[in-house]
Amino acid sequence: MNQPFVLFILSAFLILSGCSKDPGGYHREEYKVVKFEDVPPDLKIPTKAWDMLSFQAAADAHGEGHGESSEKAESSNKEIVFSDVTVFLVDKNPGVLKEEAIKFELPRGGGEIDLSQYVNERQGSFYVGFEFPAFTEAKQSKVLFVSHARKRRLGETIYGAGCNQILDITTKYNLAMKGEGLKVNTTRERHISVLGGTFLFSAEKGDTVYVAQVSFVDPAHKNLFCEAP
Repeated sequence: MNQPFVLFILSAFLILSGCSKDPGGYHREEYKVVKFEDVPPDLKIPTKAWDMLSFQAAADAHGEGHGESSEKAESSNKEIVFSDVTVFLVDKNPGVLKEEAIKFELPRGGGEIDLSQYVNERQGSFYVGFEFPAFTEAKQSKVLFVSHARKRRLGETIYGAGCNQILDITTKYNLAMKGEGLKVNTTRERHISVLGGTFLFSAEKGDTVYVAQVSFVDPAHKNLFCEAP
């Protein structure tokens, strides 16, 4: 895996130090609620990403050399259930978003959010947060990011992980969501290069794996995205 783009996406997750009754960031008492009723479109998940989401990769590694067939069989026989996921967009700088704090209630399995409908042209920062209830009491959990944003250079910094790159962001995600969440900046559409792609969530409980996905798109800036496969 290419180390620079891994560091890029992981560095976007800002972690608050210490404990606080009000962690700030995407945590607010009130939100403008946007509820998606439509079933999410079919999602093409790379085989490698699916193996990680279904914990097949871990089973393969554990079973290598002894008991491999039984481990793989156990993992492959898990029931897959589409689960709930909620997304939050919250202003850090006033006026960056069209609403100060937005809560997206997505259907089971997740959905697609068009950033052009919720982000103004004003330069500044906003926070992104997620809630995946299936993580509670899960035996195993996983969060992946599949990038659909092109790499581009702005000054001395490379933005965008590149086309179809798969990043395991589980640890950084868990820490970030306990704090401010993911902070992104709209200057020269940097936020699109960070968010452009699909966040994949999975949680294993007993014989069931709960999964969901959230994709961020922006038809107004198609040039920043990879071509459709």
